[in-house]
Parts: sequence; C-alpha cells; structure tokens
Amino acid sequence: MESRLFEAARCGDISTFHSLLEEDPFLLDRVALNPVYNPLHVSTLAGQAEISKEIVSRKPVFTRELNENGFSPIHVASANGHIEIIRELMRVGYDICLLKGKDGKVPLHCAALKGRVDVVKELVWACPESLKQVTACGETPLHLAAKSNQIEAARVLIEEIRRLQMMEILNWKDTEGNTVLHQATFNRQHEIISLLIGGEALSCGVNINSVNTSGFTPKHVLDLLLQTGSDFHDIHIYHMFQQAGAVTAQEITRDPAYFRAQTEPTNTTHIVQSACSWNLWKELMKEVAESSTETQNALMVVAVLIASVTYQAVLSPPSGFWDGDKRNSQTVTVQKRTMMPGEAVMADDPEVFAVFIVFNAIGFFASLAMISLLTSGFPLRAGLRLAIISMTGTYVIAVIYVGPTKMREVYIVVIFMGLLFVAELVRFTMWLLKKWGVLADTRSRPH
Repeated sequence: MESRLFEAARCGDISTFHSLLEEDPFLLDRVALNPVYNPLHVSTLAGQAEISKEIVSRKPVFTRELNENGFSPIHVASANGHIEIIRELMRVGYDICLLKGKDGKVPLHCAALKGRVDVVKELVWACPESLKQVTACGETPLHLAAKSNQIEAARVLIEEIRRLQMMEILNWKDTEGNTVLHQATFNRQHEIISLLIGGEALSCGVNINSVNTSGFTPKHVLDLLLQTGSDFHDIHIYHMFQQAGAVTAQEITRDPAYFRAQTEPTNTTHIVQSACSWNLWKELMKEVAESSTETQNALMVVAVLIASVTYQAVLSPPSGFWDGDKRNSQTVTVQKRTMMPGEAVMADDPEVFAVFIVFNAIGFFASLAMISLLTSGFPLRAGLRLAIISMTGTYVIAVIYVGPTKMREVYIVVIFMGLLFVAELVRFTMWLLKKWGVLADTRSRPH
C-alpha cells in the first residue's frame, strides 16, 4: 500500500490518494517512519502541486523532514523551480525558509545555485533573513550564484540586498576568505563585477581590496588569470578594477603611497567609499545577523522592556509631580527654585534631575536603536520607523514638560522633532503610495 501511495504522489493522482487513506487512515503515520523520504518529497520532486497541498494539509510535519540526501521538500522545490509548491509549503510558517539541509544550505541557497530567479524573489520576499544564511563553507546565496555562473540570480540577489539595506553581505567571506567579488573574478563574470564595483556601485561600500586566506585580493586573482590569456571582457574587468582603485596584497603592505592615497580625499567617489567602509551601523547589523534567531528574540524582549521602563520613568518620576492646587498661588517657592504645577518634584534640584534624565535617556534611545537593528528588513518597516519617531517625540516632550525648561529650548526641540517627524511621515506616505500602486513599487511580491 505504501508503494501505491508513493506512486500516487509521483503522478499527482489525488483520487487514489484519498482512496488509500480511506482504506487505512493511519497510512501517512506509518509512512512517516520511512527513513529515506516521505510522500511530500516525491510529489515535490515531481512538481505535483495539488497533491502536495493535500499532503501538507494532512501532515504538516512532512514539510520539515529531510530525505536521505539531506534536503527537505522546500529545498527540493526551490532547486527545481516549483514556485506554487513553495507557496503551499510556506503556509506552515515562513521560518521554513531558514531550514538547514545538507552542508548547511537553506532553500535560497538551492534556488541561487540553480538560477531559479522567480524562486529567489519569492523566498527573499517571504524571509529576508535567508540572504544572511551561510553554508558549512561560509557561502551566502550570492556566493553560490556567482560560483555556479547564475548571472541573473546574482543580479536579483544584489538588487534585493541593496533594497533591504544589507550591504554588509557583499563583503562577507567564505571559509577560504573569498568574498563574492573574489568568486566573480575567479569565474571572470564581468556582469556581476560591474554590479559590485562598476559606476555607482562603489558607493555601496564593497571592499575592493579584501584579502583571502591565500593572501590574494580580487586584483591579484585577475592578474593571475590574465597571465593565461585574456579577451574583451577581461580587459573590461581590468578597467573596472583600475577605476575602483584595486591593488594586490603586496601593494597594500609595501607601498606607503597607497596609504597616503587612501587618507587623502582626492575626489567625491573616494570620500563616499571611505565613509561607507567604516560604518558603525552596518557593523552592528552584521553582529546581529551573525547571532542566532533565539538570541535575536531574547534581545528584542530585553530592548522592549528597557524602552517601556525608561519611558514610564519619565511619565512617573520617583518623586512624583508638584501639585499647585495644594496652595492658593500658582507657584510656590521651595528650597532652591520656583516650582510650576506639573513639574517633577525632583526638578527642585536641577543637577539631580539632569543626571536622572541623562541616564534614563541613554537607556531609552539605546533600546530604540536595538529595536531598529533587530527589525531591519522586517515588513511594514516604514510604519515602524514612523512609530519609533513619534514615540521619541512624545518622550522628549514629556521630559521638557516635567523639567525646568525655558521656552527657547522648548521651541528648538519641538522644531527639531517636528522636522524629523515630517521627514519620516513623507517616507511613510511614499511607502503607502507604492502599496496603492500610485508610485512604482519595487518591493511588490514576485509573480
């Protein structure tokens, strides 16, 4: 009976599938003991979408099982380009896109390796974190696309990386120290190299002179390849390297003029490149990306807790608020200064109040920065930014209201926060217009 079930899965015979389950309702449970594969592996490999949907609805656990080759059904579907089946499999949860198979590959690795462009778009749309996953050899999906000469898949991956502001991925190295630029140079892929360092691509912070474990920069690799002969595309690559300021590892370590050239901003392009190379925010994003999902979830809980506690501390300061109704007059002279109704009692001592607010603000803004880092690449990102800016504005206004603040300072702060809010509101409005189709939507779901 099990052989008939597998044959029905291969052929997409739903009527036979239903008949077999009517004869033996526990058939799928028994088949689950098969150490080689399950019916979902078979139907996925055969591209049978309808029966795959039936199997997933009856036995969702099959979606996470690995076959004898170390791959789950979504790995198989991604490698073969069965996008409808992939959408059905993802109904059990988008986290399935991060399921590790043989050699640490996730489904996006398989799609990139085979050049399944539509699948690449679908997986990135469903789970942007897939872009940051690496194999046992430290290879990102972009590494594998370049390694297997999948030019169009590499193009899509680079575009998605830039759209999601994950540019640090472009400089990630595999276990041999090779970046994507190294790999593209090995394969003489002038299209990918142009996307990485050609024209305006330089401003994205690609490290043109990264050194691998063999001590080679991409330029050194190119020089070795040119010794074996060259064609028109090799000359084009050579010119791109020259314009980008590429050098060999020996030139970096031995030529003092190289360091002087790097420290002297001779033109705007090099200034932008230098500024992008050292970017604290991107370094922090990389650190977050290299942590596990469990760690990121724990950090998010801690960050939200700190933001809530520090915000509440401003709304309810330790000493409470001065109540002018207790006196006949609207102001009462106390120990150090004249107090106004609604001010924090702690503000009677401006020095103590300032210390309290400074440390409280450090905790509040640091927690907001952590939340922003941890939610990088999330859907509805524009709305989240608007919410964070709005909450920041209310925090600052609350501090001004309860503290001993002069009106001139109030105007300055209100104007500054107002400008930030308007800028973020414009970004949010543009995002809404893209969703409504009024503006060109570069983030729409692939079809």
